[in-house]
Amino acid sequence: MKKLSTLTALLLALTLAAGAAFAAAKVGIKIKAEKEITTVKGGKKETRLIPAKKYAPNDLIVYTITYTNNGDQAATNAVIDDPIPAGTVYVPGSAKGEGSEITFSIDKGKTFAAPTLLTYETQAGGKKEKHVAAPEEYTNVRWVVATIPAKASGKLEFKVRVK
Repeated sequence: MKKLSTLTALLLALTLAAGAAFAAAKVGIKIKAEKEITTVKGGKKETRLIPAKKYAPNDLIVYTITYTNNGDQAATNAVIDDPIPAGTVYVPGSAKGEGSEITFSIDKGKTFAAPTLLTYETQAGGKKEKHVAAPEEYTNVRWVVATIPAKASGKLEFKVRVK
C-alpha cells in the first residue's frame, strides 16, 4: 500500500487555487478523498466510504468537493477545476454536481469540453484522423456552477481508480 501523499498534494493545490479565485466572491471550498470499500455482512454486500489514507492498485477513490458562499450576494458561474491525480484514471459517469455544467480536459486544463466533443487528432499514413477521448485520457474535471445563493453550499463529486 502507498501513502496518499501525491493525492493529498493535488487536493491542497485545488483548495488553494480555488480559494484564491473565489476570495472576492466569498466562496470557499473543501475537498475530501475517501476510499470506497465493499464488505459482505450476512450475505449482503455493503459499500461504504473510509478516509483515503493509503491506497493500492484498483482502489476506488471518491472525491467530494463542498463549496460554500459566505457572501451576502449570489455567486454566478463559479468555476471549480480539479486535476485528476497522477496514477489514477477517471471513472466514467462519476462526476456529479447539481446545478452545474461538467466538462473535462485532456491537456492538463488548457481546454475543456463535454465528453462527446473532447477530441484529438492523430496522423496515420499521411491522413489525419479525429478521435473522441476515452475517460482514462481525462486530466481534469471542471464544474461551472450556475448560481450559488448567498449563505448556501453544495457538493460536487467524482471518482478515480488507482492504476
